[in-house]
Amino acid sequence: MQLKVNVTSERPDEYVGKRGLVKHQVITCQDVDPSGYRLLMPFDYTLSEEEKAKWAGKLQDRTITVGIRELLPCGGRLRARGAIVTGPDTK
Repeated sequence: MQLKVNVTSERPDEYVGKRGLVKHQVITCQDVDPSGYRLLMPFDYTLSEEEKAKWAGKLQDRTITVGIRELLPCGGRLRARGAIVTGPDTK
């Protein structure tokens, strides 16, 4: 599914996993779909390495379109997996 979202925050996320220290860039997204059928709560999205190189530090307070394959619980919040379909500079 594709969601039009507003990026409310962007932050690094680090934790110790099974294979050592894991570092991610995480954005928090709020659904702003114009049809009115929106997700009620914000969710987190982890940027891939390619997305991190292209978009890190440029997404906060911007509207983007995210293609979502999965929504998983992660530390009491939802975390999405997928890809950024259109960024803030694509009209």
